[in-house]
Amino acid sequence: MRQIPVDTAAMTVMLIQAPEPKIKNRETGEVAIDKQSGKTLFNVNVAVIVDGRPDALTIVVAEDGVQPDLFPGAPVALPGLVARPWENDFGHGISYRATAVMAQAQQVPAASNGKV
Repeated sequence: MRQIPVDTAAMTVMLIQAPEPKIKNRETGEVAIDKQSGKTLFNVNVAVIVDGRPDALTIVVAEDGVQPDLFPGAPVALPGLVARPWENDFGHGISYRATAVMAQAQQVPAASNGKV
């Protein structure tokens, strides 16, 4: 499956809600597991703002990449973010995966005299 690296430098990314385990089977409640590492996968819902236009995305991150003290509204970084096109009998789309989700230091705008 091809992966497309996503450059987040021109984006503002904010957490919409606390990360939650990804459910593989809604009927049984089975949680999704990363096939290579065996770690639980988490859905991370974020707002991505580019050129003043927001979009809501769900990013998948393995449990060891989820910073534990994240809160809704916090600016976050998504290192290793990739987009993966998918298609099946029911439709098509793009899924997103990152190696981590972590708090990003906010930049405080300087006052006109250069002081905060």
